[in-house]
Amino acid sequence: MAIPITTVEKLIDKFKSRGLSFNYDEIFLTRLLQFSTETLLENLNQTYQQYQLDDKLFAILLVIHWHHPDGVKPSQVSELTNFSRVQVSRCVETLVANGLVERQDDANDRRSHCLILTNKGTNFLKNELPPIEQKMVAAWQIISQEERQQLRSILTKLLKHLTE
Repeated sequence: MAIPITTVEKLIDKFKSRGLSFNYDEIFLTRLLQFSTETLLENLNQTYQQYQLDDKLFAILLVIHWHHPDGVKPSQVSELTNFSRVQVSRCVETLVANGLVERQDDANDRRSHCLILTNKGTNFLKNELPPIEQKMVAAWQIISQEERQQLRSILTKLLKHLTE
């Protein structure tokens, strides 16, 4: 569990009192965003754990589901999730071992394969996605629609700036 944000504020104030930097607002906002993201993921991971999943496995499972029944190449999964190819490979191994995903040879390229959902994976998403979505919706209930739109705009703006 992350330390309380008030503790971070105290640490930043101590940092400030020593005259080490003048970018306290940026430091605080960065830490606040990090703590919020980590705490949200911890909260969701508690739900995923009962299915032997975590946020990365679940995200990859959703990408594969989105491409069902045609399948998707692991490199595309990497691009769509922003996970490294190594992370995707490890996660796919877990999803295959759990019987949720299978590899299907690519008819056009013998060196390649596509990832598809198994019947178990399809049934899992059909039955378990609604309660998982409810948990996610509940986490955001404290934020009004107007605040969500503002947050969406701000985070999109920040992400665009950081990726330019």
